[in-house]
Amino acid sequence: MAGFSFRLSILSEGRYDAQMVTIHDIARETGVSPNTVARILGGRRGRPYNEGKVLKAARRLGYVRNLQASNLRSGRSGLIGLLVPDIRNPQHTEFFQLLQDAANPMGFQILLFSSGGRMRQELHALQRMEQSRVDGLILNASEGETDEGCDEILQRFLTRKTPVVLAGRPERTIRADEIVIDNHAGMRNMVRYLAKTGRTKIAFVCGDRQSLATRERHEACLATVKKLKLEARTEWSQFGEYTPESGAQQTARLLQMNPRPDAIVAGNDLLAAGALRVLLDAGVMVPDDVAVTGFDDIPLASLVSPRLTTLRQPREKIAREVMELLQERITTRSVDAPKKLHYEPELVVRQSA
Repeated sequence: MAGFSFRLSILSEGRYDAQMVTIHDIARETGVSPNTVARILGGRRGRPYNEGKVLKAARRLGYVRNLQASNLRSGRSGLIGLLVPDIRNPQHTEFFQLLQDAANPMGFQILLFSSGGRMRQELHALQRMEQSRVDGLILNASEGETDEGCDEILQRFLTRKTPVVLAGRPERTIRADEIVIDNHAGMRNMVRYLAKTGRTKIAFVCGDRQSLATRERHEACLATVKKLKLEARTEWSQFGEYTPESGAQQTARLLQMNPRPDAIVAGNDLLAAGALRVLLDAGVMVPDDVAVTGFDDIPLASLVSPRLTTLRQPREKIAREVMELLQERITTRSVDAPKKLHYEPELVVRQSA
């Protein structure tokens, strides 16, 4: 009896201990059966009289729904896992928010992980998603190489009919839906634009050489430079990390070279921002002496001075279509016939080039 009394103890504000209130407590308070209380608190309509009593009692007693128990009954968690390489990159931060905006009306929440481009962190994140029983997951793993341990977990998701959407790294042993950004088309358009504005000495600054995005953007840049018969030098290709600091360091090295490039194509907007800072500090006029371009069109691109010419990824469209695909997969419990969602970046011309 002592334990029973404690479970129904009333706090000084006149409310039950919220950690202890159950549907049985509300049933006793209202005279409504526990099954009816459960249905009403689970979001299903009941008789208006009962519904009003139950909801009023739940608010007064401080009832908090036990999602874990509810998830066990329904077989759904209401969670979509999202793994990005680096949440400090505004590109990924904005995509997370857009994805959450698209997921909310569908009744889903986004469970976010950031791997830092490290395989061990990626594996740990996938393990946590599996433990959390996410209803679907989006894996952006553009850094590094494929990993059998990660793919084993992803295959377990697919075997359980839990949809997986991949982005960034194609060398996987599983077959799943993919987000494909056409880096080649974007870079071709950028280099052609620079050539039309009279640039002939085009340098490339980017992130990790092992990144798929780096490889594709670098390959497309060099191929277009050669096709247009512009000047190409091996030392004008610089690599590091996708950060402003790395962009500054790579640009500082370019300024020591003779001849200097008259345009710098950066692998993302953060690198371009770092390049702008070093050029302006050195008294180099942008774009008169050296043009600078980016990739992604994060909010920073229109805030730096001069405002950045860049390639815009359609993040809002991607977030909406990915969530629609996941919802379809979850509803039908089908992960067959994987789809490729293709997106081409849009050239955005501003003051820096």
